Amino acid sequence: MVRWEKRLRRYRLDPDNPEYARDNFFAFTQACYHLVDWLENDKSQAIRRTAADQFVDATPVLAFCRDICNGSKHAVHDAKRQKVKVTTWSMRVGEGEVGGSELRVEYDGQSHSAEGFAYLCIANWRKFLREKKLLK
Repeated sequence: MVRWEKRLRRYRLDPDNPEYARDNFFAFTQACYHLVDWLENDKSQAIRRTAADQFVDATPVLAFCRDICNGSKHAVHDAKRQKVKVTTWSMRVGEGEVGGSELRVEYDGQSHSAEGFAYLCIANWRKFLREKKLLK
């Protein structure tokens, strides 16, 4: 999950391939939400799917991440609630033009960069794992 977040930051402004950031973002959401599966299958610790799913349900950014994950994986999503889009921009600098793209995630009336959204997801998982004594 953390490696996908790093890829998001590294490739966020690729004007030649704005879809690369989108692909990395969807891969991030899948890795992020599927931590629930990792926890269920890691019998060396006590957290089971029920507790992890309850945490996701109670954490708006992770619940939205789950929705994006499932929507990107199964081609079904709630278009009213879920907006992930690539915004392109350009500006004139001297004789040339500079351009780029930015992936934005909009949920609950807020807009975040893809990297900012990923950061919030990871921060919430880390808090949960620390409370459960799985991280220091």
